[in-house]
Amino acid sequence: MSRSSRELKRISRDILNNRYSLPMGAFLTAWLIPTLIEIPFSMSLGDYPTNSQLIISCLAEFLIMLIAQVLTIGRLLIHLDMTRAKECRLVTIFSPFRFGAERYFGASLLYVLLIALACSPGILATAWFSYTGFSASSASLLAVCCTLALVLTVIVMLNYRLAFLFLLDYPQMKVRAAFKECRRMMKKNKLRLLYIFFSFLGWCGLIVCSFGIAALWVVPYMTQTLVTFYLDCTGELDRIPVRGYSSEPHTNLFF
Repeated sequence: MSRSSRELKRISRDILNNRYSLPMGAFLTAWLIPTLIEIPFSMSLGDYPTNSQLIISCLAEFLIMLIAQVLTIGRLLIHLDMTRAKECRLVTIFSPFRFGAERYFGASLLYVLLIALACSPGILATAWFSYTGFSASSASLLAVCCTLALVLTVIVMLNYRLAFLFLLDYPQMKVRAAFKECRRMMKKNKLRLLYIFFSFLGWCGLIVCSFGIAALWVVPYMTQTLVTFYLDCTGELDRIPVRGYSSEPHTNLFF
């Protein structure tokens, strides 16, 4: 059943209703660990870093990015378990590191490389603009290439953002097979997912206006909606009983 964005978000609120503490804790954990790992590398650079320091720092940042992505997969697992009414705890966020870590790191590496490839026109145009300086032609080239990079990045996200959920659901599935299956599923669902992304732009603005504090509520809400969308595309959502507002004595008024 292809549900509307509004209905998917309503179901997501039902699932999160009075159970925000776990996804909030998972989000904080997934943000805090990479941040704490990254701080020593940033502090060690100093004002005049050497070439070797810059190389080590870039490699470290890349590895930290992969760790952060695997932690994000752990957050997805928590939301999946919550939706399926399974028992889940905060330590579930570390499950991808313990079970099939090579698959999740491989998928994270592939996804990061695809995003980097999509962004390459903008990166190259920015480098060229910095090298040649301002001119009408270089500015036009920069605008066109950055627009192209944005479009390509959105296409990559629409095609492959949910591939990690296939890896979680099918432990024997290979990384390439998961990305292929995700692309196949998204052939008829890209516009639906794009609309969901656009529907959260206002919430992202709230995060900025609140200096990041609202992310404690908004990010779990967005993640849960993506998981709900995935289950709707696979048909499993039709078999999952969703809690109604009337059954809850207290409702989170923020949503």
